[in-house]
Amino acid sequence: MKLTGHLLYLDITQICGIGCAFCMYADKHKNGKNMELTDNAKNNLRVLINSPDVKRISISGEGEPLNNVSVFHEILNLSEGGKSFEFITSGFFPHKLLEEFYINTNNIVQSNGDTCNIRLSSDYYHIEKIVHKPHAFSIEYWLKNNPSNLTLSFRSIDIDRDFTRKYLLDGLNNLSIKSEIKEKGVLEDQLIIDNKYFGIDYKNLVKPTHVETSEYLNIYGYIDAIEKKTGKRFTLGSMNKHPLDNGMDITVKPSGDIYFYGIENIEIGNINHDIISWKHLQKLANDTPLIKSLYTMPFLDLIEKIKDDDFAVKLIEQANNPYWIVKEIAHHDGFIERMIAP
Repeated sequence: MKLTGHLLYLDITQICGIGCAFCMYADKHKNGKNMELTDNAKNNLRVLINSPDVKRISISGEGEPLNNVSVFHEILNLSEGGKSFEFITSGFFPHKLLEEFYINTNNIVQSNGDTCNIRLSSDYYHIEKIVHKPHAFSIEYWLKNNPSNLTLSFRSIDIDRDFTRKYLLDGLNNLSIKSEIKEKGVLEDQLIIDNKYFGIDYKNLVKPTHVETSEYLNIYGYIDAIEKKTGKRFTLGSMNKHPLDNGMDITVKPSGDIYFYGIENIEIGNINHDIISWKHLQKLANDTPLIKSLYTMPFLDLIEKIKDDDFAVKLIEQANNPYWIVKEIAHHDGFIERMIAP
């Protein structure tokens, strides 16, 4: 199983005071912790980040990553250059502090020869809770300052597509900035201002039981959209467009625990205590039947094997996201075994 073009997700905090209704990690926020980097953790991350097979290092959290900016900047400084970083945030800082964050981040990635995309959450749930709205302010900052090594994009959810479009356009109109939004596909739009382009990505709604509308992408529509976008059948792991091979998709929690993303019933190490390398992770992917099956077999073919069980069907519908489906069914005896059986 050849794997390349890996994703490295670093969840650097569990701390969050925003309180979105849909949050899957709300139970961790009350006693949440920030990631702290030991010397061993830095050594491991330096190896993982600087591999030529890594396509992106994504920094987010089981909370709001702006609550741990110092560790984010420590992580950026582990790069030896030529890397693509991403920082996913609500952008809740007061505008002056947010501007300072942009300046400091750009200075680091510029000095290292890296890039970093700032992805602002632009769904109704986040925007409703944020006092200092960062979206129009950030776009205006980009237009005026054109930070050399930073890009800006937005992320939302499928049921908020109309809301997100109107919110962004109205915010820019209030600043007398002419803009338009063009649809690029089921899961993406493009915000256009003169000759500058800002991407808007849409995810499907995880566990949509709290919403009144049924007009969200179900798991089958969501995977169909991903397959059309990538030109290949959907598997877990890092999806690269056809004809490229897929890669590993690794997540590191604030505690340092490491998992293959979405397969969190199998802990594979800890960056603070173990020695971690992509070669070691590749061997685990090859030798672990569940990981190998999820990385090589089309996901819809796997869940088809358990659709004769009404309870399994209910779990699939309620989770409504391939990574969360695996998390849910792993708690119930027999489903995983049936999915990966020849």
